[in-house]
Amino acid sequence: MDQNAGKAKSLRTSHKLTKIMMWVVLGVVLILVIGYLGISAYAASSLTLPQRNFDARLNPGAYGLTYQDVSFTARGDNLQIAGWYLPSEENQRVILLVHGYNNSRTNGFLDRFVAFASDLHKAGFSVMLIDLRGHGQSESARFTFGIKERDDVLGAVDWLEVQGYSPGKIGVLGYSLGAGSIIGAAAEEVDIGAVWADSLFADIRPVLEGGWTSLSGLPQVFLYSTEAMVRLFYGYDIAASRPIEEIGQIAPRPIFLAHCEKDKLIPISNLEQILTVAQEAETWIIPQCDIHTMSSPPANFPEIFNNHAIGYALNPEEYTSRVIRFFDANLK
Repeated sequence: MDQNAGKAKSLRTSHKLTKIMMWVVLGVVLILVIGYLGISAYAASSLTLPQRNFDARLNPGAYGLTYQDVSFTARGDNLQIAGWYLPSEENQRVILLVHGYNNSRTNGFLDRFVAFASDLHKAGFSVMLIDLRGHGQSESARFTFGIKERDDVLGAVDWLEVQGYSPGKIGVLGYSLGAGSIIGAAAEEVDIGAVWADSLFADIRPVLEGGWTSLSGLPQVFLYSTEAMVRLFYGYDIAASRPIEEIGQIAPRPIFLAHCEKDKLIPISNLEQILTVAQEAETWIIPQCDIHTMSSPPANFPEIFNNHAIGYALNPEEYTSRVIRFFDANLK
């Protein structure tokens, strides 16, 4: 009896220990799952909310230009978008400039966006610079790699047409996020006469996959859960932007595609893919684009953005002359 009782007691103890271990394992798994989802939710919030980089000192007045502070509504959702309008005395042709992610109308092209606008204005064009939603001084919003930002571009086109610009007289130029935005806008709006896209991605998903760890600081395993959190909390697919599926709708209007040859963030293969559906586009593959070759490179510049959309900063004279020739020939 004593031996049997001992065995029974041992079995009961073993069962208790097994249950305890099961609960411990379940608890650890639950903590890991909650942590995983929590980090993904935080990443979804922080990575879709643009930084507001805006320096009011870098305004057109600093270049002796007469300009107007303007505000207009994005087409479709009525967000307030801020911009600067630099009218030309000719007042016949206008170029709309659209910055990249976490930039603004003041610090686009490595703080040279307004200098670029000044050169275009001297060439006889009216110029408009805008802050995309969530950037600069525009109304707060999460960024969508051009899915929603195109409405900001379209709102600017609407505003310019009220000022008297005729269909075909409005050109758009954007880089990176701005490039994706103007392609979507031009695909929808035939009044846009010509398009210059710098560092355009074909499909944002491979770009996200390639730059995820550098941009987020998180392992790759968090990318897909973060995408799910964006869909859950904000109602859109962050990986849905695919200019390669829209750029073919712009023809026969002229398109110019510029791309840094060694771009690490948006590799040159993106340009090659886009040209399969936009064969008539003019192209310029800019060699090197290494920020370290600049005489005064910006301090603390993230290496992932080296070789990306810095063609103007490295060679402003050639870049500007090519842009002027393109729009002069195509905004009739």
